[in-house]
Amino acid sequence: MSDAQATLAGWQEMTLSMSAPSSVSVGLIALANDSTIEPDLYGFLGPENIRIQTNRIPAPRYLDVKSLHALKDKIADTAAGLMTTNHLDVMAFGCTSASMALGSAAITEAIHRARPNIKVANPVEAALKGLRQLGCSRISLLTPYIGEVNALVEDYLVRHKLDLVRKGYFPVRDNDTRSHVSLEAFEAAADYLMNDSAADALFISCTALRTAPVIEHLEKRLGKPVVTSNQALAWDCLRQAGDTRSLLGLGQLMRT
Repeated sequence: MSDAQATLAGWQEMTLSMSAPSSVSVGLIALANDSTIEPDLYGFLGPENIRIQTNRIPAPRYLDVKSLHALKDKIADTAAGLMTTNHLDVMAFGCTSASMALGSAAITEAIHRARPNIKVANPVEAALKGLRQLGCSRISLLTPYIGEVNALVEDYLVRHKLDLVRKGYFPVRDNDTRSHVSLEAFEAAADYLMNDSAADALFISCTALRTAPVIEHLEKRLGKPVVTSNQALAWDCLRQAGDTRSLLGLGQLMRT
């Protein structure tokens, strides 16, 4: 008896059947300290609709404008670290403030060095697309940033033709804290920021904020659209992959 036969003695081969593959396969570049983005994306789409392969980009606990810009040099290597033999429909860069600091063109160029010609999504470009899709240009803005990062975000959005009716922030600096913001905090912030009839929609910025469980509730409370970083990223990944399904219970954007 050969070694292989001896090893297999007593083993019975089982009948194998396979489930249908997910409709969209996404390569995700996530910050090393962001534990929210993957479960939130699955919250918007469900594992039956999307398969996510993640590689993490090194990032300090506290991000400022300088460290956001420093992420640029790590994007290509992080993208290259995703399994090259697996099919990917879209490559997603998972940081909203870094997307504003670097710009969509620079992110796409860096990813294309590792994965030429792949479709690329990032949260802020996705949010801008989503707000245009909803016909919203006058928005209220909620972030979990402080100081210079809020100034960066405001400048970027204004330069991209959005009128900021009201602005507010949760005073937290690290992504772990951001992942634990309560429904009550979201409600109070949304009530204040949208208490102006001029605002068409609320934009909640940052992939570290867990918004999939609260977005539909907030929209019903406000009577207006709520667009968030992870929701917009999920929607844009679907649409870029050619999936046009309307998904219920996840905010107006997911139904367009």
